[in-house]
Amino acid sequence: MKYSETIRPMRAAVHLTPLIASPPQERGAIFLDRDGVINALRPGHVTGWTAFQFLPGALEAIRRLTLLDLPIVVATNQSAVGRGLLSADGLAEIHRRMVARVELAGGRIDLVVHCPHTPEDECLCRKPESGLFHDVAARLNLKLSESYFVGDTPSDLGAARRLGMTFVLVRSGLGAASLAQQPALAGQVDGLADTIAEASRWILEQEGAVVEARAERQAG
Repeated sequence: MKYSETIRPMRAAVHLTPLIASPPQERGAIFLDRDGVINALRPGHVTGWTAFQFLPGALEAIRRLTLLDLPIVVATNQSAVGRGLLSADGLAEIHRRMVARVELAGGRIDLVVHCPHTPEDECLCRKPESGLFHDVAARLNLKLSESYFVGDTPSDLGAARRLGMTFVLVRSGLGAASLAQQPALAGQVDGLADTIAEASRWILEQEGAVVEARAERQAG
């Protein structure tokens, strides 16, 4: 089974249409993990909207990232689908509601993609595998080596490293526990942040530096 996407049913489709119909010049994007980054972790799986809870500052963080002229993509492992705990339509409904809340707060999410498989399926789209990201890059004409990825697990880091993406590890979700269990992770990431709010500010600072460097090169 190919990776799954939430695209046409989403209100965010108004953002997707121009990106897909008229792909821009190849550029980077901002990838966000979902569980533990955007929404709070809970025991078991999020199998309904009532179990989805935005982390403090997450909506404002995404609004802030929207200021950048970069696609914002949520990429998430959702084995609840493969385990039969949640239907594909049920997951799509959660994501539609998530996007609607983001838009109501002044932000946007351009695309949500998920791997529905369990680890036992040994698919090519479950993070840290890179198939999901390659497919998104081809559709949106992205340059992954110029993209950011905000995540909270070693598997997120693994996907970023395979593709040369700039990775920010947040301590929310499983991030703090992962750092405690594997202290070496701190030296393998590009940025460390307590939350997505802090990560968004870090990315904005990096983008400001990139823009300034480009302006200097052009002036020279």
